[in-house]
Amino acid sequence: MLNNGQKHEEYIKSHILVFDKNGKLKCRERADLEYKESFSYSNSAKYAKTMAAFANNAGGYIIFGVKDKPREIVGVNNAFKELPIEKMTEILNSRFSPEILWDIGIVDCERGEVGYIYVEESLDKPVMAIKVDGTISSGDIFYRYKARTEKIKYPEMHRIIAEREKRIHNSIIKLVESIRAGNTPNIGIINYSNGRISTPYGVDVAIDKKLVVQVLKKAKFIKEGQLKEGGEPVLMVTGNIDLAEEVPVPDLEPNISHPYLQKDLTSMLGIEGKYTPALIWYFHLKDEKKYHLEIQTSKKTEVHKYSEFAFKKLKNEISEHSGDSEWLDKIKEKYTQNQKSKSKKNK
Repeated sequence: MLNNGQKHEEYIKSHILVFDKNGKLKCRERADLEYKESFSYSNSAKYAKTMAAFANNAGGYIIFGVKDKPREIVGVNNAFKELPIEKMTEILNSRFSPEILWDIGIVDCERGEVGYIYVEESLDKPVMAIKVDGTISSGDIFYRYKARTEKIKYPEMHRIIAEREKRIHNSIIKLVESIRAGNTPNIGIINYSNGRISTPYGVDVAIDKKLVVQVLKKAKFIKEGQLKEGGEPVLMVTGNIDLAEEVPVPDLEPNISHPYLQKDLTSMLGIEGKYTPALIWYFHLKDEKKYHLEIQTSKKTEVHKYSEFAFKKLKNEISEHSGDSEWLDKIKEKYTQNQKSKSKKNK
């Protein structure tokens, strides 16, 4: 894999595009390498699956323009050259979380051109499927084994969890060491939930909660055991941090902050479409901009978009009531009665 800032082109030429005396590639597919004869946009979901598997292992390359059996260069096709990067990013972000970091390019060698997609090893494993798509189910975790992509097995998942716990532990140790080495008499703790600052002098200072939000937006802070390095001065934050509650609609493109249509929620949640509007009504998602935006597409039409917060809210509720097989039907019945009642009032 790429080391010491080595460029992709140099690495591919020196480590992958190595030929035998018959002009065939020596390198076989492996845990960090997969070949494709051509690129097809219709197979984007399959590529995304492989990319997620690479991210959950040590990263890797998908090389386009290589024929299998025998492994020889046939050249990269125009579909790859014309691939809109933003479209591929949208495909990845709509199907997997956390974000998959990747790069794309073309390498020209004496036997022709090949295209590559390079995937970085994720620093926030596991990368997980968040959308049902063909053979992919919401919650699936894929891992790159020797020359194949499969659902992750226990040993690899156990190692990912152990490594994650180790990083969190090391971050806490670094934090404690930083506090010990610093000017501790001047360190206070901000409680986000009530806007109070606890000082080492035994005096608590209360400040406006909105000001706390503004500070947290601009400062680097610690949440859920993650330490952002280089973030001095450090704020130790307690309470439930959810900036979206205080700043419901960030100044972002609505399709970024609220990327999902109702049908997307249905697919991602793995439920029948008749239940989704009932759940949206029951949990009042349309009442909060944190969850929902109504986007005007023309003078007479609008589209309803939902955020990641909305998806997680519904996913958690469904999970909590998984033991009640009638729960969704009960909500659907209440929703139907509400709609009938509204209809009668409007007549």
